[in-house]
Amino acid sequence: MENKKKSATNEKVSKYIPHDIAFSILHKLPLKSLKRFGCVRKSWSLLLQDTRFMNMFRNNFISNSHRYHDGAPIMLRVYDAFQSGHDVLYSFSGHRFENKIKLDCPNLFEEELNNFKIFGLGSSDGTLCLHGLLGLDSCKITLWNPITDLFNPIPPSPVESSLPDAAKVIFTVVSSLHGFGYDRGTCDYKVIRRVHLQCDANLEYVPSNDILGDSPLDQYPIWEIYSLRSNSWKKLDFDMPGYVSCIEGIQAYMDGFCHWLCVHRCRMIPCLVSFDLSNDVFFKTPIPSYVDDCFDVKAKWINLAVLNGFIALLSYNEKTTTFHISILNEHGVKESWTKLFVIGSMSCVKYPIGMGTKGEIFFIRKDKKLAWFNLSTQTIEELAYKPMWYSCRIIIYNKSIFPIEE
Repeated sequence: MENKKKSATNEKVSKYIPHDIAFSILHKLPLKSLKRFGCVRKSWSLLLQDTRFMNMFRNNFISNSHRYHDGAPIMLRVYDAFQSGHDVLYSFSGHRFENKIKLDCPNLFEEELNNFKIFGLGSSDGTLCLHGLLGLDSCKITLWNPITDLFNPIPPSPVESSLPDAAKVIFTVVSSLHGFGYDRGTCDYKVIRRVHLQCDANLEYVPSNDILGDSPLDQYPIWEIYSLRSNSWKKLDFDMPGYVSCIEGIQAYMDGFCHWLCVHRCRMIPCLVSFDLSNDVFFKTPIPSYVDDCFDVKAKWINLAVLNGFIALLSYNEKTTTFHISILNEHGVKESWTKLFVIGSMSCVKYPIGMGTKGEIFFIRKDKKLAWFNLSTQTIEELAYKPMWYSCRIIIYNKSIFPIEE
């Protein structure tokens, strides 16, 4: 009888975990595991609202970011209006980004089209996706590996050449890139874009089958995906939410998924669209109310980023001079957004220009100097460069020595 009482007592003791021990274990868990353990105890389900616990969780989160991008350099894309008349790239590396190198960019397009954009956050498996500026030639795309200096121009799709000559007087084929990434399942680089017709603003015309003929653009807009392995475009037989303006920094790639923000303020609830490159399927994740204010006019700037293996939503509120960082835990689940950081106030910020792999927030200060905020030390440090224009942007570059063609 006595042994039974002792075993019962030991059983009760074994089920009790002191708060300090629970804190020390739980704050080191991935976010997905932490939320799963929330169903064990009510107190654990409220940990994300506990200030002390969240400070421990954030510090661990940032300190482990090196597992995903250890020493990855950044690129600064600057528009040089005085000398070259097009974008110039600088590479910054080192613990404090103290090493700066100017990169030689190949003449990827015709001379008049050499003012290009780098799509998305930066490289995918060492390769950058470059495209001509909208208004010059939005259809010109090329893939470039700066290390090997190899580049592959992407051919036009059949859709672009399907427009009859009679329709070309009235319409222009306009494309907007939405995704670029590497499909590890097929060892293939892929590009996603949305194509539609733009009517001449000086003409009043209603599209008719007589003019468009058999062109697939009679049912515009359409979505296409390009495969480097097959060197061909394929029409996607479904529609997806797209962004309505060419806002830099609202597209990201991570682990076989392309992501972009749908920022249509009039007809659609803001959401994140995630496209699976291997299976050609997409997910929509609504933006929760506490993040929704970043789509308001109060927010001067909004970007997607990859932070410690998560898709992160970073916004800057000009009125409060604060940065907000939220991360997504699961595609398609609105409740899986977690607000991780609120940084500020930072009244010295003139304009943000991007985020580093370890959560560094880069921005132009009001004195026109380039600086970055260190999440780990909570300090602001200068970057050894003073841009002449605000037209600059941070690009993440992960090196790869492999060629982009198979």
